[in-house]
Amino acid sequence: MAYKTEHITQQIRAAREARNMSQRELSARSGLTQSHISQIERGTMEPGLASLVDVARALDLEIVLAPKKLMPAIGNILASASLTSNSLTSQQRHLVGRIDRWLAEGRDRFAVASDADSLKDSLALLRHLPLTADELETLHDLTMRLQRWKSDPPSPKEVRDFVHAVRALRNAAVHRDRDDAIPRSAYALDEEDDDA
Repeated sequence: MAYKTEHITQQIRAAREARNMSQRELSARSGLTQSHISQIERGTMEPGLASLVDVARALDLEIVLAPKKLMPAIGNILASASLTSNSLTSQQRHLVGRIDRWLAEGRDRFAVASDADSLKDSLALLRHLPLTADELETLHDLTMRLQRWKSDPPSPKEVRDFVHAVRALRNAAVHRDRDDAIPRSAYALDEEDDDA
């Protein structure tokens, strides 16, 4: 059974048009004929993997295999990334920047190095994910801790709690609406049979 590529070919065409690139230009960049690209975009030809990779790379895209259970989170990230940076408020950019500067000032305040890495990873996503008003307020409250810590340095436990709070905020933004994103089956093939 052939894998249905309709959604992929639609994304290829949308990416080409978003870059104001003609099929002829995409043909020159990918090494495929213009006719081949036209047939792929119209859905009259199922593209092979090599053709998909060539076209995707010519459009500065990558084809990646991802676990199915992560698709709702990946979809949220991709949807957020497609929004303009104007969708992020200047307040959010400012607050994330403050935490980022605090992190850059000294990783020595972290008792566990992985906490610093976790905070850095969380901030990388918070730079791109629009937050709700409540999430933005939480981010503001977190940065207020930094202000207090200037005169009264935090304990290792306070730093760890801070890192966990930022990660929880990041997770909330990434997984927003995840439960409604895809229907779940009543069973899974990898579940063990109770009667066995």
